[in-house]
Amino acid sequence: MRLPRGKPLLENTRLEFINLDNVLSAAKRERAHRITGYISIVYPDTVELVFLRHGEPFHAGRITRTERKIVPISEVIDRAKKATTGFVSEYATDDIIINLIISTITIEPIKANVNFTRLQPKVFIERLKTTKFNGFIWVRRGIEESYIHFESGTIAGCYIAGSGKKLTDDAIVPLLTKPDTTLSIFDRIADTTTVQATPAQVDMFCKIYSQLLKSYVQPLGESLVLKTFMLTKSTVKNEYPFIDQIKIESDLTMSGSVVVEPKVFVQAMAKWLDLIYESLATFLGKESEVIAKKVFNDYRFALKSMHFFDYTKLKM
Repeated sequence: MRLPRGKPLLENTRLEFINLDNVLSAAKRERAHRITGYISIVYPDTVELVFLRHGEPFHAGRITRTERKIVPISEVIDRAKKATTGFVSEYATDDIIINLIISTITIEPIKANVNFTRLQPKVFIERLKTTKFNGFIWVRRGIEESYIHFESGTIAGCYIAGSGKKLTDDAIVPLLTKPDTTLSIFDRIADTTTVQATPAQVDMFCKIYSQLLKSYVQPLGESLVLKTFMLTKSTVKNEYPFIDQIKIESDLTMSGSVVVEPKVFVQAMAKWLDLIYESLATFLGKESEVIAKKVFNDYRFALKSMHFFDYTKLKM
């Protein structure tokens, strides 16, 4: 899959030669890497993308021949760490390119897979201009994907597969007249201000709740505590279905990957906490809250920055 590209920071490097954690850390740590853009991981059957904003991963997607979907950031990273084949690239791009790529994953076009065999591209473009069209045209030819962005009938940018350059208006018609070209029409662009909870945030909560579980096991025993955790998790799942992706392993550690914005993730975890310590208060009385506070105290500053204590009855 060839998408529009910007300035390359890393290009076509074999996965086995790359520590992806180091790539992501550099994006946060080094000014030159605090980019808006994307990391592309190309496998034989799939392209996986981690979208970056100012160096922070905020979304991820998977593209195959038959499917395009949003996936957890951690799922993409974990697969890359385990893979023995594949190539990694990282590009700094305009914000709009990221928005356009995500739009093709999350939004249905108003018209899909139009073939220009019997149409006149120049007339088509002029029609969009005169009708003050807002949106974009997704142009595909084989593995190449390009985008023509319109604002009130004006071509705001034309972003070409495999390039960081914008085409001028005069060069757009030749792009559309290449053999085997199809296009899809979108009348809006996805809102990408909503971001995923990051792998670091999910991992932190999994670590905290693992400690919480083990802290309750000591006075109450594993069977009762596990049953309580699973029952309360099932209750939370009714309102927050993604909580089902948090798994409790046989060694009582927790792990998971979710696709949900940070605020909603925090709200779900807060509700789960309240149900846990209130349920176990039946057996422990006030000691249940004491145990919870002791575990959460070590993480209180990070949790306060995420407004966790705004949603839980446990006050620190």
